[in-house]
Amino acid sequence: MGKRQLAVALTVTLTAALLAGCASKPAIQYSKSDRQPVLVFCKSQALPPEFAPAGPTLIAYGTGTAYQQKSRYQYLGGKLSARELNDLLSSVVEAGFFDLKADQGRGAPDGVTDHVTVTLTGRSKSVEGPDGTGGAFGGIVKMLESYKIPGATPYAPGMITLHAAEYTGSQPWTGTTVAWKSDPAVLAKAASMGVASVSGATASQIWKQLGDSYDPRGNVAFSAGGKLYEQVYATPVFPLPGV
Repeated sequence: MGKRQLAVALTVTLTAALLAGCASKPAIQYSKSDRQPVLVFCKSQALPPEFAPAGPTLIAYGTGTAYQQKSRYQYLGGKLSARELNDLLSSVVEAGFFDLKADQGRGAPDGVTDHVTVTLTGRSKSVEGPDGTGGAFGGIVKMLESYKIPGATPYAPGMITLHAAEYTGSQPWTGTTVAWKSDPAVLAKAASMGVASVSGATASQIWKQLGDSYDPRGNVAFSAGGKLYEQVYATPVFPLPGV
């Protein structure tokens, strides 16, 4: 091979290497566990729990499994490739997440607070701040709010916590009354104990009915076993260490 041909070959090789390096961000180390989230983004608000945001807006695990909330009782689930997950985490880290103050200040008393937690190998951090915060944290929140899980499909949680209260008002219930479709004993347990853990097909059935009947004003009560229950709501339970 002549000098000119060698120079051309080296140029092509170096260009290909540079392009390959730009194709994805440097690898980030994290646990490949399906019980340890590497990214959790959620919102909270100081409202009665049946009206407050519930469950993560976006949660992703080191295996690539991810879930995303579209509305109170509507989730999507999907699987990120190793590259897609790495790029998502890199985008958050490169935006300066680990340099942020953990507390970004307080907003209005009844305002929404954003929470972001990133757990990598050797370092973990949680940051919270009022919705609409500017700067780096605000940019990270906007990015996570607009993120779409590739190929996501509807998902019903296999485990939920169910809350309920028996209606004991002196006046007849004036809102909407819906017949409870699932096991009435589960609803009665939630009302007597304040909360009940439900899993499997029963959890999915309850989740669907609550979604179909949801009224953000709270004007829905459920009838079961000759009783009426109000303040009925559920929160999804996602895998966590020890859960």
